[in-house]
Amino acid sequence: MDNADSLSLRWVKGYTTQKVLFVNNNTICYVCGNFLVFVDVDTRQEKVLQCETGSIGVFTTNSAKSIVAFAEQRLKPFINLYSFPELTKTSVLKDGAELEYTLLEFSYSDFYFATFSSLPEFNLTIWNWKTNVRLCSESLLGMKPTILSFNPMNQLQLCLANEECLLLWNIERCDDLHLLKRIDVELPAEDGSQAFLDDVGIGPDSSALTYYGPKMLISAQAGLVGNMANTFVPQELQKTLIKPVSVCWTSNSDLYVGCKTGHLLLVDADLQRTVVLDTPSGEQLSPGSFRNASSKIMMSVHPELKQCEVNTLALNKKGLYTAGLNGILYCIKMTPHKVEIEECLSAGSPIRNIEFSVDYESLLVATEEGSIHIYKPSKPNKMTTILDIHSGDYVSAALLGTGKQYCVSARILGAVQVWSVADGKLISTLILPVKITVMASCPSSNYVALGTETGHVYFINLAKVETPHLVYQLHLHKMPIQCLAYDHGGQYLMAGCSDGHMFIVNAKPSKQFKVIGYTEIKSEIMECSLAFHMSKKIVNCLILACQAGDDKSYGATQLIRLDLAGDLISGSSTSVDHRGMMNDVAIWKQHCQTELPLTSAVLNTDQHVYGYCTLTRTIYKYKITRGLSSDTFNLITQAKVEGHQLGPGFLYLSANQQCLASVARDGFIQLRDANNLGLHFETQCHSYRLGGVKSITLSLDCRTVLTTGVQDGTIVCNTERFDPAGSERNKAVLDYNRSMTSMLDQSCVAEDKALIVLEQQRESMKDKLDVATDISYLSPGTSTHSTGTYSTPSISRSKSYQKLDDSRFPESTWLETKMAEAVEKDNRKHMDAKAKLKQGIKKLRTTIKRMMLENESVPEIERLEHHEFNLDLKEQKRLHLEGKEKVAKVRETIEMENLANQYLREVIKKECWDNMAVKGRTLEAFFSGLAVSNFPMRERSTDELELLKKIMQQRTIELIDLKARKDIVETPPKKEEKEDEEAEDEESKEEESAALKGSLTCQYGVINDHLYKQIELHTKDEKINQIILLQDVIYNIKTAFNKEFDATYKQKEVEMARVKDRTVRIMEIMQQLDMDEEVWLPTMSNKELPEREFEVQDSEVAAERYLTPEQKRKMEEEYKAEQLRLLAAKADNWRERALKDMMGGVLETKKSDILKMEIPVPYFMDKPEYEWTEEQVKQAKEYAIKEQELNEEKDKYRKTLESELKKLQSSIAESRSNFDDIMNKLFEKKVRTEMIIYQEELKICNLVFSLRIEEEIRYRDAQLNYILEEQKDFMAVKSQMTQNVKVMVDRFRESYDDLVAEDRLLDRGFRREFSDVSAGMVDQLYKLYKRRPKVQTQRIQVATANPFEDQSQLVKDSHASFLTAMVDLDSLDFKPENLDPAVWNRFCESRRKKIESEHQVKQKAATLAEMQMFLQRRMEEDENNAQIINNLIQELNNLREIKSQFQLNLMVQLVLKQGQVEVMNSDFIPDYSNSIFLHKGVVEDLNSTIQLLGEKKVASMVERKDFRKKIVQVEWECQKMLMQMDDLHNKIRDILKLKISKQAQMYLREANYESQINAYIMGMERSVQGQEKFHSKVLKKKQDAIKELEKQIAQLKQEMNGIDRHLKEQHISVSERQNIQEMTTPDESEEDSHNRFRDLMQRNRLMELSRSQAEDIVILRNELERQRMKSFPILVETEQYPYI
Repeated sequence: MDNADSLSLRWVKGYTTQKVLFVNNNTICYVCGNFLVFVDVDTRQEKVLQCETGSIGVFTTNSAKSIVAFAEQRLKPFINLYSFPELTKTSVLKDGAELEYTLLEFSYSDFYFATFSSLPEFNLTIWNWKTNVRLCSESLLGMKPTILSFNPMNQLQLCLANEECLLLWNIERCDDLHLLKRIDVELPAEDGSQAFLDDVGIGPDSSALTYYGPKMLISAQAGLVGNMANTFVPQELQKTLIKPVSVCWTSNSDLYVGCKTGHLLLVDADLQRTVVLDTPSGEQLSPGSFRNASSKIMMSVHPELKQCEVNTLALNKKGLYTAGLNGILYCIKMTPHKVEIEECLSAGSPIRNIEFSVDYESLLVATEEGSIHIYKPSKPNKMTTILDIHSGDYVSAALLGTGKQYCVSARILGAVQVWSVADGKLISTLILPVKITVMASCPSSNYVALGTETGHVYFINLAKVETPHLVYQLHLHKMPIQCLAYDHGGQYLMAGCSDGHMFIVNAKPSKQFKVIGYTEIKSEIMECSLAFHMSKKIVNCLILACQAGDDKSYGATQLIRLDLAGDLISGSSTSVDHRGMMNDVAIWKQHCQTELPLTSAVLNTDQHVYGYCTLTRTIYKYKITRGLSSDTFNLITQAKVEGHQLGPGFLYLSANQQCLASVARDGFIQLRDANNLGLHFETQCHSYRLGGVKSITLSLDCRTVLTTGVQDGTIVCNTERFDPAGSERNKAVLDYNRSMTSMLDQSCVAEDKALIVLEQQRESMKDKLDVATDISYLSPGTSTHSTGTYSTPSISRSKSYQKLDDSRFPESTWLETKMAEAVEKDNRKHMDAKAKLKQGIKKLRTTIKRMMLENESVPEIERLEHHEFNLDLKEQKRLHLEGKEKVAKVRETIEMENLANQYLREVIKKECWDNMAVKGRTLEAFFSGLAVSNFPMRERSTDELELLKKIMQQRTIELIDLKARKDIVETPPKKEEKEDEEAEDEESKEEESAALKGSLTCQYGVINDHLYKQIELHTKDEKINQIILLQDVIYNIKTAFNKEFDATYKQKEVEMARVKDRTVRIMEIMQQLDMDEEVWLPTMSNKELPEREFEVQDSEVAAERYLTPEQKRKMEEEYKAEQLRLLAAKADNWRERALKDMMGGVLETKKSDILKMEIPVPYFMDKPEYEWTEEQVKQAKEYAIKEQELNEEKDKYRKTLESELKKLQSSIAESRSNFDDIMNKLFEKKVRTEMIIYQEELKICNLVFSLRIEEEIRYRDAQLNYILEEQKDFMAVKSQMTQNVKVMVDRFRESYDDLVAEDRLLDRGFRREFSDVSAGMVDQLYKLYKRRPKVQTQRIQVATANPFEDQSQLVKDSHASFLTAMVDLDSLDFKPENLDPAVWNRFCESRRKKIESEHQVKQKAATLAEMQMFLQRRMEEDENNAQIINNLIQELNNLREIKSQFQLNLMVQLVLKQGQVEVMNSDFIPDYSNSIFLHKGVVEDLNSTIQLLGEKKVASMVERKDFRKKIVQVEWECQKMLMQMDDLHNKIRDILKLKISKQAQMYLREANYESQINAYIMGMERSVQGQEKFHSKVLKKKQDAIKELEKQIAQLKQEMNGIDRHLKEQHISVSERQNIQEMTTPDESEEDSHNRFRDLMQRNRLMELSRSQAEDIVILRNELERQRMKSFPILVETEQYPYI
C-alpha cells in the first residue's frame, strides 16, 4: 500500500445515550459515538454525519425546517447547524461556552435558538441561528438543568427546569435589543402541599399572655444577612420537593410537567399557578379541587392517572401521551368532567423518550434497550419497529470466517449480533444470560467463541447466520476469561484466565473443541498473540503478562513465548501430563523481561515482536534472539515510531504480516507498514471522551477495518481504498488473500458440517445443558408486536433466576475434572499402601479412645486435657496459633475500648471535678432520709472578675452621678416634710424589694446596691451589665449556702466521730455483758464522699483479677516471707510462757475483767465432807466467803455497765435527732435558695431573650438595608436601560417619521414626475397608482393532528404574495389607452417604489409599536422598583419604631404572695389574661350559692325530663311532616318556574353547539380587535390634534408676550404724549371734548364696518374660486400652469 491509500466510512451501528428525534417528517436522528445517524422511517435507509472534531456533545433538531444542531466537546466548543438531507453546514455559533454545552433547543417558529452552558458560566443564551448572532444571555450560577423547551404557541417563551426548580423565561424585544425575564414556578412537595410556608412576619404574638417582643423573620432569627437570608429555610421546615423530569406545552400555553416521583402537574404560564393532577398516593385522595391557603398550588387529583408513567410526555389532539420505566405508552384524555386512560402499546423495556413528527401523525418511541418504534395514533393496532439493535457497550467485533459477507459483535450484557459487511444490516441477534468478557471468531469455521466472567467458553454456530445457536460450552476455570485468540489457520484457540492459567483448545468443531492442556503463567494475562506459519503449520504464541510489581495501568513487562506444533492436536502423552498441564519443553516455553512496560505486544512469523509503550507513547519493533538459557529469549530494538497521543494503545497485525494497526484512547486508527513502521494513513473513528477505540479487526485483504468503542456502544466499519496504480505490496496482499481464502473455505465446508452435527446432538440432549433454556432468538425482520396486542415477550431471563438455575445444576470446571481424574488415578496406583495406612490409623484411634476413657477415671491432678490426645501436632499448633491470634485481637479491642473509656473518664473528670472549686457532694441525714446537695461551683476566671469589677465601678459612678443630678434638680424639702418623705421612702424601698425587684434576694441577706432597677433597663449595655451583676448575686447566694453546707458537713463528721467513740464503748460493754445485739455504726456514703468513686475497690470487681508474671512472682515472695515470719513466731519464747503460767498472761488485773474472775475451787471439795480435815473445813468457809463477795461485786459492776449502756444509747439517739433537725432546716434553706436562684435566673433569661430580640431586629435592619441598597443599584441599572430605550425609541420614531414623510413625498411628487403626460391621463394614472390588488384571505379546513394549529386556519397575506399579485396589475391589460408603453413602464416602477415604501412604513410601524410596548414595560418596572424601594423604606421605619417601642416597653418580673389559684393550667404557664384577684370568702359564698342553685336545677331537670320525653316524639313527627310539605312546595315552585332560555334551546337544537359558541366568540374577538384598531387610530388622530393645538397655543403665547411688550411700550408713549399734550395744549371746554370724542367713536365704527365688509368679500371670492374649480377643473389647472 502507498500513502495514497485511505479509509472511507462504510457504515456505523450502535445506540445512543441521548434522545432520538425527528429531523423531518420521515427521518429520525440520533447520536452514535461521534456520528449522527439519520434513518428514513419508510425505507430504513441511513445517512451518517461525522463530527469534524471527533466528539459530539448534545444535539437537537428543528423538524419543521429540517435542521440539526450539535455541540462539539472541546474547549470553547462550537455549535454546528446542518441542513438535511443535503447535510451542508448552514451556521456555526461561536463563543457561547468555555467548556461544554448541556442543552440545545430550537424555537417552534422563527429563528430563535436556545443553549445552556455548564461550568464555569452557567449561561442561558438566545441566538439567531440564521444570522449567527447572540441576542441575549442570563447567568444561572450553580444550576444544572435537564430540560429546555420553547413554547410552540409563543416563540418568545421557553421553559428551563431541573430536578430542583422550574423556570419560565419570556424574551422581550426592542428592535435589535433582546431581554430575558425570569419567572419562578413554585413546586409543591411530594405530598402535594406547599413546600415552603410563608415566613413569620413582624408583630407580637397575640395568643401569648406576656409580650416578649416582636416576632422576626426566620432569617433574622438565624442571624443571616445577604442573599442567603432570602432563601433560608430551617431544616425542620424543609420538605422534599417533586423533581421535574419532562415537560410538554399545551395549545393554550400551559405546561404539563412529569416528575420523577410520579406526579403530573399542570402549570399556568401566565398566572404561574400549579395544579397537581396526579400523585403517587392519589388513590387515598378524593377527586376534586382544593387550594392551599396563600399559595399558587392547587390540587385536582385524579386516581385514574395512578398507573401512568410520566418520565416523558408528548401532546396530540387525541390526548397527552406519557411513558416511562414500565415500558407502556399511555394516552390521557382529559375533559372537565372525566379523565380517560388508554394503554396504547408496550415496548417491553423502559421508554427513554417519545416525540411526534412534524405532521403529528407518527409518534417516535425510543427505549433504553436499543429499540426505536413508530406508533401512529390513527392506526392504534399497528406499531412499526425501525431499529432494534440493543444497547450497551461492545466487547469486540470480528469478521466471520474469511470476512467476506458477515461480521459478529458481542456486547457485555450477552447480546451476540450478526451484521452484513456490505451495508451494515442486522441479520440476527442471540441473547445469552451471561456477562461476556471477550469474543473471538474462528477463521476456519463459521462460529465464534465467547468468554465469560464465570470461566465458561461458549461456542455459537453461525453457519446459518439467520438462526445462530449455542452448540457447545466449556467450563475451563472458576476465574474470568481474560483473552481468547485464534491463529489465522484456525487450528488452536488460546483461552487465558485472570489468575495466569492459559488453556490450549482444539479449534476444530470436528474434534468437539477438545481441551489439549494448559500452562501456568503465574501472572495476570493481559494479551495473547498468535502467528501462523502456513507452510509449516506451526503456531507461535506470545503472551503479555503483568507481574506482581507492575502497574497494570501502564502495562506489563513479562513476555512468554510458546511454540505449538502440529502434533499437539493429536494430544500425545509426552506433551501433556495426567493433570492436563503442558510440558514446558514440548511447547518450547520461554520468557523475557522487557525494559519498558508494554500495554500490547504482537508476534509475526519472522521472529519479530511489535510492542506499544504507553509511558513513552511509542511503537517498538523488536527482533527475537536467544537468551542465556534455553527457557529465555531477548529482544533487540530495530525501530520505533511515535504512537498515539492518549494511552493505553493496542496493536493488531494483519494475517499477511504486512499491516500493523494501532488503536488507543484518542479514538484514532493508525495503519502502518509492518516492515519499516511507516504510517499509511490515520483516521478517527471514535471519541476520546468516551474512551476511544476498544478493538480493531482487519480482513484478510486488509480492505475492511472493523472497530468498536470503549464506552460509546458503537461499531464502525471502514473500507480501505487502494491506490489505483497499485504496487507490488498490494499484489502480495491480494495473492495471500486468495491463497488463504481458498484454504479456509475448504476447512469451513468440512467444519460447518461438524457444527451441524454438534447442534443436533445438543438438541437431543437439551435438558442436560443449563444454558440452552436461557437463550432466546430475535430476528430483526420480524416485529415482536402482533396486531391487537402490545405485550412484548421477554428476550432474556433475569439474573436472579439464572443464579437459581446455576445453583440447582452445579458444574465442575475442566481443570477440576482433570485434577479429580489425576487424584483417582493416584488412588488406584497406591491402593494397597493406603489400605495399610488406614488399618494402622484405625488401631491407633482405638488405642487413643481407650486411653481417653482411662484418663477420665484418674484423679484430677493427673488428668490430661482433651487437646493433649491430639496426635496431629501441626493441626494442634495451628489451632493454638489461631487461638492466640483471636486472643490478641480481643485483647487489642478491649484495650482500645478501655483507652477510649479512660479518655472519656479523664475528660468528664476534668470538666466536672478537677475544674470545680467547690466539689459537688450530698449530705444525708441519719434516719429521716433527707439528702441535701451543695452547689458545685467553678472558680471564676480573672477576666470575669475584672469585668465584674469594671461594671461595679461604672455602676458606682452612675449612682453618684444620678444622686448629684437629683440633688441639683430637686429642691430640698422642709424638716417635717423631709421626715415624712424618709418614712415614705423606707416603705417604698420595702415594697420595691418585695415586688419590683422580682426576687427575694434581700430576704436572704444578699444585697447588691449596684443592680439596676427593672424599669431602667433600656440599652443593650445596661442589660448586659445587669446580667453580669445578677450572675454575681447568684454566685454569692450559692457561696453563702455552700458555707452553711460545709459547716453542717463538718458537724456531721464531729457527730459521727462522737457516735463512733460511744459505739466502741457500747460494743465493749455488750461484750462484757455477753449481749449479742447489732450495734448501729454510722458511715459516709459515696454521695457524701464522691472521691471514693475514683477508687476501685477489690470487692467491686466481679471477675477474677488478672496478674502479670511479675505480680505473681512478687506475691509468691511475700507469701514465703509471711510463712517464715509465722514459723519464727511459733518458736519457744520462755518469757511469754513464764508470764502465762504465773500471772495468766497479764501483769495487773483490770476492773473490767472482774466478770471473768473465778476463785479456784480447793482440791478437796470433790470429797465427802466427813472426810475433810479441820484445815480443809476452814479453807472451805473462806472459799464460800470469797465467792459470795465476788458475786456481789460482779452484780454491782454489771448494773453499772447496764446504766452506762443506756446513757450511751440515749446520747447517740439524741445526737441523731438533733442532726436530723439541722438537716431539715438545711433542706428548707436549700429549697428557698433554689427558689431565689431560679428567680434571678428567670431575670437573666428574660434579659437574654430581650437581647436576642434586639439582635434579631438588628439583623433584620441590616438585611432590609442590604435589600434596599441592592434594589437601588438595580433601580439605577434599570433606569439607565430605560433612558437608553427611550433614546432608541426616539431615534427610531424620527426615522419612522422620515420614512413616512418620504412616502408622502412620493405621493405628492407623482404629478411632477409625470408632468409630460396630459392632465386627464395623469388622473387615470393616479387612480391606478393608488390601486392595490385585493388578496383574498381564504379559510382552509386543515385536517391535522397538530394540537398547536386550529382546525380552520387563515392563510396570511405576505409581502411576497402581494408582490406576486402586483405582477398582474403591471401587465399591459391595465394600461390606459393612448399611453406610451415607456411611460407605463416608468409608472410601474414608480408604483413599485411606492409599494416598497408603504411596506417599509408598515414594518417600521410594527417595530415602533413593539418598541413602545417594551419601553412601557420598562417604565412599569421602574415604577414597581420605586414602589418596592418605598415599601422597604416604610418597613425600615416601622422596624425602627418597633425597636424603640420594644426598648421602652420593658418586661418586669413581679413577686406575688402565694394564694388560691383557680386558673386552668393547660400550658406550662397559666393564662391570666381573663383572671382577677378575689378574696377567699367571696369564693366560698359563691360556691355555697352555686351548690344551692345546683340542687334546685337538678330537681327542675328531673321534672323537665319526664315531660320532654312526650314532646320529643311529637316534635319529630311534626318536623317530618313540615319537611315533606317543604319538599312538595319546592317541587311545585320548580315546575312553575321552569323556563327554557334561547341558549338552552340552541344547545338542545344545535348538534355542534361548541363550534357555534366558538364561532361567535371568534367573531366577537375580531370585532373587538377591529374596535381596538379603530380606537387606536382615533386616539392617534386626537393625539396629533392635541399636539397641533399645543403648538398653536405655544405660538399664541409667544404672540401674546410680544403684544404685552408692545402694550407696555404704547402705554409709555401714551403717557409721554399725554404729558406733552397737557403741557402744550391749552385748556379746552368740556363740550369740545365731548364733540371730539364723539367724532373719534364714529370714525372707529366706520373702520370696523369696512374691515368686516372686506372679510366678507374675501370669503365670497374664495367660494367663487372653489365653485369654479368644481365646474371647470381643467381651466383652473391651465391657469395654474400657464407655461404648458
